[in-house]
Amino acid sequence: MLKGVKTYMIQSNKAMKLLLLQHKIDVDAVNTNNSYPIWKKHDQAGRPYWGVSDFWNLDQNRPTSSEDLSQLEWDGNEVHLDAYAEDQIPGILIESIGIIKAWMQQLEHEEPDMPFLILASYDDGGELVNREDFPDSCYSITFRFWAARGENTVVNLASFEDWEQPALLAGCNKFTRSL
Repeated sequence: MLKGVKTYMIQSNKAMKLLLLQHKIDVDAVNTNNSYPIWKKHDQAGRPYWGVSDFWNLDQNRPTSSEDLSQLEWDGNEVHLDAYAEDQIPGILIESIGIIKAWMQQLEHEEPDMPFLILASYDDGGELVNREDFPDSCYSITFRFWAARGENTVVNLASFEDWEQPALLAGCNKFTRSL
């Protein structure tokens, strides 16, 4: 590793490795993208939680002390990038990887003692119900981050490597997991 150059441990499942290879995308070569900066707030009991953008307005009435904050972050930190033609797919993949790197950088710098997970999944539009709205199809990538509090990883990652849906996974700070 070059001195002063930060590398990011973003893991790709088998399906994502194929998708990235198909579009000639090198995850390590993608630059950070700070278009979705992370903010920090506290619930009614003073426990911290983190979000991006408008958090889907899920915290309008400040979360209660009994709220599962990891689940709240999972639901509120959902970001979608869409492509309406196949030649736009590399753009949304590169943009999402850049945002993931920026999130990792910010979380590792500002919250070094809290473990976080970041998950991104790609959808090729194969299950679209209203095809007439998207005659050339619609491709999307959905990604989110959340604090892994205790053993709560929110989503079962046991078979991540073999998911049919292409996906990226990153752990920040004290969260480590081998696939």
